[in-house]
Amino acid sequence: MVLAWLDMRAMRFYGLTAVVTLALGVSACAPPASEGGFHSDNPSARLYAIHRAGQERDRTAIPQLVEQLESDDPAVRMFAIVALERITGQRMGYNPYRAAPKRWRAVQAWKQAVRQGRFPASQEDLTRRRRRATHRIEGMAQRRDDAGK
Repeated sequence: MVLAWLDMRAMRFYGLTAVVTLALGVSACAPPASEGGFHSDNPSARLYAIHRAGQERDRTAIPQLVEQLESDDPAVRMFAIVALERITGQRMGYNPYRAAPKRWRAVQAWKQAVRQGRFPASQEDLTRRRRRATHRIEGMAQRRDDAGK
């Protein structure tokens, strides 16, 4: 009995290892998630962009995040509302798991808020974002130059 239990655990472990190895092998063929953005065909890149906007509390990304609330992918919708809530402190009644007709009213409220400018990006946010982008570009150029030597 104990031996059979150990065999089952080993099979599950090796089965899981095979699945993880296969997933890593397949994902290695795709571009990194950090490349792409909100409108990427790569779902990982979209989720990365949404998550990053929320983490950085990037108010300039609010219009793109609101667009993602209408995604067919429930994970994208969930990440988008979490990011919006982190940035603005509001959900406006949005539930990413409701049927599309029931989400529609909340999405319209978000769109109207964006049109009315309720969530403007501050000059400080824009300056910080530009600095980060400049540092990233300089870092990539430095790495490229170092690799060419």
